[in-house]
Amino acid sequence: MDEISKYHELAKDAGNRLRAYILSVSSGATGVFFLALTKTDKTSLSCSEKWLLSIALISFVLTVLLCLYELRIDAKRFFSLAKELGKPQSDQNWEQNNSYKSKRYWLIHLSYVTLGIAILSTSVYLVLNIIGT
Repeated sequence: MDEISKYHELAKDAGNRLRAYILSVSSGATGVFFLALTKTDKTSLSCSEKWLLSIALISFVLTVLLCLYELRIDAKRFFSLAKELGKPQSDQNWEQNNSYKSKRYWLIHLSYVTLGIAILSTSVYLVLNIIGT
């Protein structure tokens, strides 16, 4: 295995681990909402708390959906790569692969944004509840 392939493999592994972390955080965030919605005191949530929790929940769900869609695009990209590599070199066309790479890039970065929004909203909600108690 040449050195370039080794670094490509390391980058792919790092990306897969990062995606797994994002999915874990987003999926595990439902515990925060369970805790928030089952408060022991019988006071209802304020309007700002409802907004913060709604934004966080929607953002976590969007993060999971974006990550799952990115996984689908990645699988299609690998299928396309294998298909093109099976052709003679003169018949290979990398347009589809470039399209998948571009989509994957934007989906990954969009999932970072939605995860950041979700964590920020959840953090603000928790800080407001700590200050309020």
